[in-house]
Amino acid sequence: MKLSDRKRLALIESAQAEFIEFGYAAANMDRVCERAQTSKRTLYRHFSSKEVLFFAAVKSALTARDDALALIYNPSISVEQQLADYLLKKLDFLYHDFGMPLAKMVIGEFIRAPELSEKYLHQLQNHDDKLEQWFADAIEDRKLKMQDPAQMSSMLMCLLNGNFMWPQLVANQEIPSRERRKQIIADIVQLFLDGYRCH
Repeated sequence: MKLSDRKRLALIESAQAEFIEFGYAAANMDRVCERAQTSKRTLYRHFSSKEVLFFAAVKSALTARDDALALIYNPSISVEQQLADYLLKKLDFLYHDFGMPLAKMVIGEFIRAPELSEKYLHQLQNHDDKLEQWFADAIEDRKLKMQDPAQMSSMLMCLLNGNFMWPQLVANQEIPSRERRKQIIADIVQLFLDGYRCH
């Protein structure tokens, strides 16, 4: 990796920590540079403004999530098992990596800067290319009814986020134990497949 690329990555990682700790409005570019051990001149060579840096930090987090979440349809494994495993992995990222802290920070900024939050929350919520492709493959394999994969993905993500993201973000509910997550996900998958499975 080139030195300039390493510096850019260090700035993004530093910015992620800064935005989570202090929020967007109070984030300080001097502290970002200090954490990243770079100059402000270097920062602004890579990112023209705080907003540009913010979206680079968000995009980096979402890219890391997507790279870590593999989902390829396997006809030899039950659709229940494949969906349940994938949803559990999504929750692992949300709860144990960068997901929930970043989401909480964005929610905190919503009233002050709704345009910033809207762009991020749209990405956070219901769009999942891998899941859409999985549904398309399962439909082709005649395991699921002929429906719109994008709509199916959105429906399933609404069920997931309604149980595991919004209660924690808005009502400050405790993160459920892994066993409890498995139980609820099993119910979600069963409810979902009751409507979409080929009989």
